[in-house]
Amino acid sequence: MSLFHNSTTEIETVNKLEVDNIQRSKSNSNIAKLYFFNFLIGFSLISGVLIPFYIIYGGFTFFEFMLLQSYYALMLILLEIPCGIIADRIGKKFALTLAAVSFLLIPFVYGIIPSKFLFFIGETLFAFSFALISGTNEAIIIDTLKVVGKEKRVMKVVALNDGMFLLGIIISAPIGSIIANFVSIQFIILLMIIPYCLSLIITLMIHKTSIEGSVKRKSAQILKSGIKLLWKNKILKILIFEKIIIEILIVFLVFTYQYYILIEFNIPIFYFGFIEAGLMLSQFTFLNIIPHLANSAVHKKKILLINTIVPGIGYLLISITNFVPVVIFLFLIVIGLGLSRYIIFTNGINRLIQQDNRATILSSINVISGTLKAILYPLIGFLIMININFLYLLLGVIILLIALKSKVKKEYL
Repeated sequence: MSLFHNSTTEIETVNKLEVDNIQRSKSNSNIAKLYFFNFLIGFSLISGVLIPFYIIYGGFTFFEFMLLQSYYALMLILLEIPCGIIADRIGKKFALTLAAVSFLLIPFVYGIIPSKFLFFIGETLFAFSFALISGTNEAIIIDTLKVVGKEKRVMKVVALNDGMFLLGIIISAPIGSIIANFVSIQFIILLMIIPYCLSLIITLMIHKTSIEGSVKRKSAQILKSGIKLLWKNKILKILIFEKIIIEILIVFLVFTYQYYILIEFNIPIFYFGFIEAGLMLSQFTFLNIIPHLANSAVHKKKILLINTIVPGIGYLLISITNFVPVVIFLFLIVIGLGLSRYIIFTNGINRLIQQDNRATILSSINVISGTLKAILYPLIGFLIMININFLYLLLGVIILLIALKSKVKKEYL
């Protein structure tokens, strides 16, 4: 009996190892699938001619465009927490699949006719899609890396995952602007059906991790604990403020630069996609360089300071420069550094968040960001209609003041 018992134990151990290996293999494949999913979502074609899409095709003024973006931000606020709870309670794979279905509906809405009412429907679908993705993408990565015992690679994997979204824009933006210039903006909207359809197929192929679905708490408890942690944790509040406030100030340039070069320099839309690709390539480059440079808390603090001060100075220089090549170069620096700095906060924030409500808390952080955007977008639209150079000067000064008053310590990162 003893020999039989030992043999049975050995067989059970071998079987358990085989199951663990299979689970690890499936988990590793999740990362690759998420990379491809993000690439396809970024491959939207419209990003290269975003402002012409709303102003020329949609018939919006720039102020109306910013009001529409404020509506989008408000919808994100309303949807972030419910969608985070969907990911935590029903499943992260389900949330991504539902997001892909929503994305697939968007080209049909925008591509029917250039109606302002349909644009509001389209923005609602975009908000729903990104709210489902928000936090969920990162939560799947963290869960997957825990399964395979590689939690320390979180910052690098998240950076590469986000980089794949940018890579999608880098490749698609020039294609979109070329097609818009020689065919029509409406045609490129309809072409977006292809990458969105492929993204849906990818989500169906994602495997659940052993951690997935382990949450048994009620939705109200998840929401309450998430908000409570954000409200009471001093370090988390500091990190969130430093992360999102500069990000928002840099995002203003993403929304305004096409309008700026169209109005100030009358650059044809044929070139818009190539400029957009350059901006995203700059961000993609910095996203993949920073994790290698920030290999200690001291380095992270120094890099964070550089990634804050340089964009601030860049804004100041844009406001007083009229030479197109220099202005575009400054766009590359401001957006490349400014929109890649968030990756420095990833480990520090995730250390303060428990696994079982991670998606909800990460979504809660985005609610704060969305609230500020919803308030500030109309103001930015108004200031641009008055004097765009003054706006850039003001944004540069604000960023530099925040950098000087920063409360982030190296041990927080």
